[in-house]
Amino acid sequence: MRAPAAPAQHRRPYAVILIALVIAEATGAFEASMLTVAVPHLVQEFGVSTVDVGWAITGFFLVAGASAAVGGRLGDLFGRRRVLIIVLLLSVVGSLISALIGTFPSIIVGRSIQGVSGAVLPLLMGLVRESVDRKRVPITIAIVAGTVSIASAIGFFTAGILVDTIGWRSIFLVAAGLAVAAAAITALTLPPSPRQFAPGDRIDVIGGLTFVPALAILLYGVSSSAEHGWASPVVWISIYAGIALGTIWAWWELQHPSPLINLRLLTSRKLTLTLAMIACYSLGPFGGFALIQPVLLQYPRSAPVGLGLSATAAGILFLGLAMFGYAASPFAGMLAGRRGARAAAVGGLLPTALLTPLLFLFRDSLGLTILIMLLMSIAATFIFTAIPNLITEVVPIGNASEGVGFYVVVRSIFQSVSTSLVALLLSSSVAPGTQFPTAGAFGFAMALMTAGSLGALAYALLIRSGTRSEQVSG
Repeated sequence: MRAPAAPAQHRRPYAVILIALVIAEATGAFEASMLTVAVPHLVQEFGVSTVDVGWAITGFFLVAGASAAVGGRLGDLFGRRRVLIIVLLLSVVGSLISALIGTFPSIIVGRSIQGVSGAVLPLLMGLVRESVDRKRVPITIAIVAGTVSIASAIGFFTAGILVDTIGWRSIFLVAAGLAVAAAAITALTLPPSPRQFAPGDRIDVIGGLTFVPALAILLYGVSSSAEHGWASPVVWISIYAGIALGTIWAWWELQHPSPLINLRLLTSRKLTLTLAMIACYSLGPFGGFALIQPVLLQYPRSAPVGLGLSATAAGILFLGLAMFGYAASPFAGMLAGRRGARAAAVGGLLPTALLTPLLFLFRDSLGLTILIMLLMSIAATFIFTAIPNLITEVVPIGNASEGVGFYVVVRSIFQSVSTSLVALLLSSSVAPGTQFPTAGAFGFAMALMTAGSLGALAYALLIRSGTRSEQVSG
């Protein structure tokens, strides 16, 4: 395997590169969030249960988690621009299968194929390092990473309008159009990526064929706990099977001379602490708030917890919060560039840990809730900016996309665990004759969010600030 070539000295204009990167990330974020709003429509049209429709969402994230690591590494080997274009075009195929065949099984299959877009963010982080001047890397990462939140909010809002006015097929056709446009813009504007793979090199096929099912089985076990409960044999058999297959995969990768996913990167203390920070934050607010925020904002005021907002009002609020958060991304990038990504991480995690309990204490006040959520949205931007920057500070440029792939995998696993635990906590105590959680149940869920924030903050404080690694791994 040859060393990756140094980034080209004569780069395309920075603004052109930045726009291409943002469009690609916005496409991936839209695909991740677009189906949620269509769930009631799919239930009604196909006569299936909400649990059945959940598999269209779960299938996407199962594939996305595996694609993040495998796709990121393939980009490192064969050229990130090339692999990004392939990933975007595969997501087009998935969207068209869902829209044009139009059966419920085809939606599950199509959404699962769309899940390859999980590789978009790792590939983009590698493209930033190879396409942008070193001084601009932190702020560029901040802007691209921050696109996730605002694109997801816009996607949720836009998808709702499309589903209500045109129908559920329209969101898949729009997603296909966005992916085609992103692939074309990538091909026309981003410079060619260097390749590490040379003729005669061995491809670690077994590593890829064992990693993907190991992660998928593990995530299936965790995510199915919401349906079957943590006492179900299905859940634990799947988790143990995923861990067993993952152990075999890890053994194979550690003894392979050119592993598809280089576990030796985890010997870096800084990378390991960063991944532990990600795990805690995903177990806390990043995972659990997906269930907590709708309960707090949209449940009726007659419920023990709820501010009575309509779905439209909540969607507009989420969009506004995302815009404020995204506006802070350049400042978060400048902080990461000047003081190190650790400073940006602490700058986001400290207020998150302080504000999360306040969200519970002032749950009856709409004004204070919006203010707290606004501050937490800005804090989240600092965290999302810090994570890929922390990884780029320690991971060699030849493994840049692979390193961010680790982040996405860890995030996916602990997000699934958090969602299941929060669902369990919220349903542990409900108001008599309703499905509304009591204030006590909501408080336990918020305690989990606070614990996750504090754990992430503790790991962030253990990370040492450092300079960006430019060495090339073997």
